[in-house]
Amino acid sequence: MTSVGVKIDNSITRQSGPYCFKIQGELYHLTGALLSHGDQTPIYAQIYILDTAEQLNVRRANNNNLDPIVMDNLQTMLLDSHPYIGQYHYAYELIKKKPVDEQQEVKIRLHVNL
Repeated sequence: MTSVGVKIDNSITRQSGPYCFKIQGELYHLTGALLSHGDQTPIYAQIYILDTAEQLNVRRANNNNLDPIVMDNLQTMLLDSHPYIGQYHYAYELIKKKPVDEQQEVKIRLHVNL
């Protein structure tokens, strides 16, 4: 759904041994727009508002070097267990109720306090 955004302390990544990194400051995730532009291939959260079969097609097209059965199993597991997928569907429904010229201006934040 997202890509991770952090400021990495490169003094750690330049060491020998197994790869690891140290995060400096806040950890955040970028989701991008919930609606794709025109014929643009859906990415990140845009994939989760598609029907299940289309989600799998997009994932396979974006990752054609991965085993399709594993992709299907991972998608099923994610859709069955991810607590926020319903929130993306709800946000999509809210956006679609807006006039078309206002849909790109809607900003939605998912903030989780642990």
